[in-house]
Amino acid sequence: MADAFSDSNSESDLDATPRSGGVRGTFVVRIWSSDGDNLLRGNVQHVRSRKRAYFATRERLVGFIQDHLQDSDGNPCRS
Repeated sequence: MADAFSDSNSESDLDATPRSGGVRGTFVVRIWSSDGDNLLRGNVQHVRSRKRAYFATRERLVGFIQDHLQDSDGNPCRS
């Protein structure tokens, strides 16, 4: 199966804890593939707001997360 979400990030980049003053949020991500399908699909839910989005691309997943880590003025949320 092709890795639809691979990139040049190392594991240490993915496990990094936000630096002091960093923005945090809690998300539940579910990923699946269909029989014979080389693409991964899934959904992501922001725990606090309970808003959910379905995705078939990394851009959609990352965009949803970024949107929920900013307030309506585009500033990082401080929760």
